[in-house]
Amino acid sequence: MPKIYSREPAELIFVNPYCRISDVVEADIAKRQTAAIYLKALASEDVLKEIKVGRENLYINPPLLALLSERA
Repeated sequence: MPKIYSREPAELIFVNPYCRISDVVEADIAKRQTAAIYLKALASEDVLKEIKVGRENLYINPPLLALLSERA
């Protein structure tokens, strides 16, 4: 996904097993609307899995979560 690829978002989604739009904004990677577009695009490409929790969407990194679960 060359239009949204940069080192910072890649690091963010591979450091934590999940990410929120606010995490991207707080990391000063993008504004809220752009962060939402980035995360939704990654979810549409099956890199992340989008899950609605209350009023917020979580973007889960299933392979990382599985890896962490195996080591626990």
